[in-house]
Amino acid sequence: MSKKKVLVIDDEDFIRELVKDFLELDEVQCIGAETSDEALEQISEETFDLILLDWHLGEMKAEDLIIRIKEIQEDVPILILTGDQHCDVEYLKEVGAEGIIFKPFQVNDFMESVKKFLDLEIIV
Repeated sequence: MSKKKVLVIDDEDFIRELVKDFLELDEVQCIGAETSDEALEQISEETFDLILLDWHLGEMKAEDLIIRIKEIQEDVPILILTGDQHCDVEYLKEVGAEGIIFKPFQVNDFMESVKKFLDLEIIV
């Protein structure tokens, strides 16, 4: 089985590194992107099994970035990362996200959410 590959798009270094550390424990390749432009460049060059996207990225609305991502890789699942506890899950699904992970998150809860999209055995 080939190694799963995840793109984490978040403007916080800490979150990108934390997610990378979690995923690499389960031998998932994790690539980080700090900006929407950097993310779109990565998505144009590589195929991902899952994208983790910060809802409040900054320079581009997440809704617009989801549309651009789906134009490049139509079938890639996208999970939203957000600290906004009032985020409308139904709206996120309408704009193309498959789910949501609320920050701060516990490693087990995070990995359980990710596992659903990567068909992994959880080690953590």
